[in-house]
Amino acid sequence: MSGVLVLVIAAVTYGSVALDTLLPPDAERELAAFTPSAERPDPATAISGVRVQEFRGGEHDTADDPGYETRPPVGGPHGTRWAACSGAAYLDPVSDAEAVHSLEHGAVWITDDPARTPAVVLRAPTARVTGDPYLLLSPYPGLDAPLSLQAWGHRLTLDTPEDPRFEQFVQALRNNPYTPPEPGGECGRAPGR
Repeated sequence: MSGVLVLVIAAVTYGSVALDTLLPPDAERELAAFTPSAERPDPATAISGVRVQEFRGGEHDTADDPGYETRPPVGGPHGTRWAACSGAAYLDPVSDAEAVHSLEHGAVWITDDPARTPAVVLRAPTARVTGDPYLLLSPYPGLDAPLSLQAWGHRLTLDTPEDPRFEQFVQALRNNPYTPPEPGGECGRAPGR
């Protein structure tokens, strides 16, 4: 009987280890709920605090500032060039019109107010953004919160990057095939740069 007990314990232990290996941790499972799909094209609407605004796309304006209603802007007319959004962490502010063009392509633009966000707080978002497609990070003086995340037609303000809504927003809107006008558009350096 002791041999059978050892086999049962071994099977339960092995099955438990195998199950833990196959299933992602709780946080990853929860984050997966924010993956866009045909049935749920805009999972960001389930994130507390996300503000949504409707925009049409494709309107290229040569003005540096076509007159945005919100700052940072989340859509509307934009420049013919885009801000590089292949995991770029900018040290200086980027042009609103260029950032909006990146949003049109499916990027998530993370901004911070340098006066409200200590450099140590920016280590995590900088590491998160660097080298990751369809993400860009730049300072944006005068924000109404330490951090603000923008995607086409969406904005979320946060006090810290450790807030779980940070990753939920990125999961829901980075290169989302349903929400921006030109999903999957170019995100490397714009022509002439």
